[in-house]
Amino acid sequence: MKKKNILYIIVVFIIFLFYFNLDKIRLTASILLPESYKQKIRELFFGRGTADLFKKYKVYGKMNYNQNILPQTQFVDIELKEFILDKLNLNASHSKWAANSVLFFLEQHNNDIIIADTAGSFFFIDKNFLDDFNDFQFVKINTNFKFAGEKGSIRDLFVYNDYLYISYSDYKTKDCTKINISKSKISKIKLNFEIFFKSKDCNEELDSARMTFISHNGKDGLIVTTDTNLDGLEAQKVNSSFGKTLFIDFEKKKSIIFSKGHRTPQGLYADKNIILSAEHGPRGGDEINLIKFGGNYGWPIASYGEPYYAQKFYETEKSKNSFFYKKSHSDYDFIEPIYSFIPSIGINQIIKIPDNFSKFWKGKGSFLITSLNGRSIYRIVIDKNFEKLISKEKIFIGKRIRDIIYLDEKKVFLLALEGSKSSSTIEGVSRIGILKEKISENKF
Repeated sequence: MKKKNILYIIVVFIIFLFYFNLDKIRLTASILLPESYKQKIRELFFGRGTADLFKKYKVYGKMNYNQNILPQTQFVDIELKEFILDKLNLNASHSKWAANSVLFFLEQHNNDIIIADTAGSFFFIDKNFLDDFNDFQFVKINTNFKFAGEKGSIRDLFVYNDYLYISYSDYKTKDCTKINISKSKISKIKLNFEIFFKSKDCNEELDSARMTFISHNGKDGLIVTTDTNLDGLEAQKVNSSFGKTLFIDFEKKKSIIFSKGHRTPQGLYADKNIILSAEHGPRGGDEINLIKFGGNYGWPIASYGEPYYAQKFYETEKSKNSFFYKKSHSDYDFIEPIYSFIPSIGINQIIKIPDNFSKFWKGKGSFLITSLNGRSIYRIVIDKNFEKLISKEKIFIGKRIRDIIYLDEKKVFLLALEGSKSSSTIEGVSRIGILKEKISENKF
């Protein structure tokens, strides 16, 4: 037999042996190889960035030993698809807290998904693309909308009675924006916005302004969240619109302070007398709050977090031997949060989980919360009196999630997954995340 044929036989045998003993080889390598060598192999095959992520996930897995990662959660198999919005060419944010990020907000009306980026571009997307990605039909809508100043930022969308409401910051003068809300009859030809509400006072930044419908004292209107400067002093001032939730009735279009003592509530949910906010705390201390009329939620006096620049505050304001903020809210006549996240998750929007989504996630107190820096959604269960959190489950998504809506007819959640203008690859393009239950006959 020729040497060449013998060599071929040896190579085939080695490949055969390697293939059918791959698991044993992996196990032996994982036991014998030092961690530094394993890391170099990961970097060789996947690149340094991805290898570093693997290393982090391994550590996180030990911290949460039985945590599942999509598509599985603890009790529900989830299917997550991402649709790239490269055809929309969304604009980057003007917010100083989200430079280079491509933020957008979601709403729905009839058979359309409405998208607006923070720069004021509006798109209508036919929902049918969710059944066939090749059938992606959209139109960029002409509008009369423009910011009064050199820059501004859309902060939320809300559809009510065939009208589209938008909240936004608008820097007509430097470091001073009012709370602005405009509305337009929904049309695919042109959106003609008119001013619905504008606050009399202004602030350095407006990073919240979530909106939803409520009825208060027999009047229908919007409840709107507002945030504060870093020192938070406006939150306790009765003559300031900031650091509050405001009620604005549809008829007179005037605001009243519904609650105060808020930092940056970027999430809002309301159903009759149940109003929940998801509120950014400082370093630690993101909160879920049950909003009550006339309630005071303690900022900037009480918080379960501490300042981001703690060393500076401790040296100038207080001793290092004590907390900067009061830890008890109730001891100082403030309303305690339902729950406080320590560490912070970069909390964002909160939404009720409808009963038709999954029989395993049904319940009056079942909600989803999105996060930014946490790059996850959290499924939470609140007790029937909305006084305490019963359980929470972290579901890792891997991207900053700016907004979330539910399409009842298709039984899916849509996630607004932020992009980044600083990235030159397709990974930096904003996407819609499509989250639905994967039905299995043999559930457990």
